[in-house]
Amino acid sequence: MKTFFKSHSYDIVTMLLHQLVISMFGFSLVLAAMKIDNDALRNVTSICSILFYLVLLYIKAWDIGYKDKISVEQGKKANNPLRGALISLCANAINYLLAVFILLRALLPSVAVFESIGGVAQAVSMFLHGMYAGILVNPVGGAPLNTYWISYFLTPIPAILVCGISYYFGLHDVKYTSFFHKNQYPESDREPKRKD
Repeated sequence: MKTFFKSHSYDIVTMLLHQLVISMFGFSLVLAAMKIDNDALRNVTSICSILFYLVLLYIKAWDIGYKDKISVEQGKKANNPLRGALISLCANAINYLLAVFILLRALLPSVAVFESIGGVAQAVSMFLHGMYAGILVNPVGGAPLNTYWISYFLTPIPAILVCGISYYFGLHDVKYTSFFHKNQYPESDREPKRKD
């Protein structure tokens, strides 16, 4: 496990930074849509923010998988197709920690410590999930989705799934878009110069 963190600490931090940046971007779009009181626009901007976030993660995880491909083929690294999902899970560890505090607040509302910590955790978690903000304010069962503790356990799942699939594709050099063409320049038809 120590080797895993040593090898992928940069990737974990990068994914967390992606989340922070896209969260702020998503919040700004949702706030603009809420200011003009347009629910459809709020949902659309939130969905676009989520998709943009997942595309960034897809590119990052594919690149990690593609780099690992050579090490795996040479026997320097064990073949672990779940590595991308594990990296994303580590990047989302703070989200799940906050979700646990939110759950404790919901289960034990009479305990003052859990009530206060859970409230702070919910505020921080809502900030970290700014790309989902427009979706999470939609009411379900008479209350917004962001009032249900289960929402905070579910929101990291798309990122973990996308990173797992993308890493696997990178590991097997499967390309579906032009984002991943490492050699974009056609080979020159000129003969190489001879060294005499």
